[in-house]
Amino acid sequence: MRRSVAIVLDSRGSGALGIGALTGLPDLRVVRAEVVRGERAACLALTLEHEETPGELRRRLGAWAGPQGWSVTIAPLAGGG
Repeated sequence: MRRSVAIVLDSRGSGALGIGALTGLPDLRVVRAEVVRGERAACLALTLEHEETPGELRRRLGAWAGPQGWSVTIAPLAGGG
C-alpha cells in the first residue's frame, strides 16, 4: 500500500469540491482530508492510501478532476512505497 498527498484546486468557485466528490473514486482510502474555501476558490487536501504508482494515481485523479475544471497535484509520502 502506498501513501500520497493530493491537492485538488477549484479556482472557478463552483462549490462542488468537497469530501463527497471522492465517492466516484474507488480503491482509495482517505487517511486525512481537509477542505478550505475562499470567496472564489476551494482546495481539498488529502492523504491517500492506494495501490497504484504515484504516476498512475496522478493520471486517474486528473481524469476525474479535469472535467470538473479542477487541477490536481500529487506527491508521494516518504516510506509510502
